[in-house]
Amino acid sequence: MKIFVNDTPKEISSGIDLASLLTELNLLEAKGWAFAVNGSIIKKNMLKETILNEGDQILLIQATQGG
Repeated sequence: MKIFVNDTPKEISSGIDLASLLTELNLLEAKGWAFAVNGSIIKKNMLKETILNEGDQILLIQATQGG
């Protein structure tokens, strides 16, 4: 099935959860990242419970420092 990660189409298996996608992208254990699905922020304790569906829009945001 097709989802969109930061507006880039990506083919994934159906029934995959957000934690599995982030593992595939090497981001599950990364610090300073926030995740949203279809505009809703997903807390880290809900990553495995968040099942992705066809056409979902995944937004990955990395915190930056500076000033």
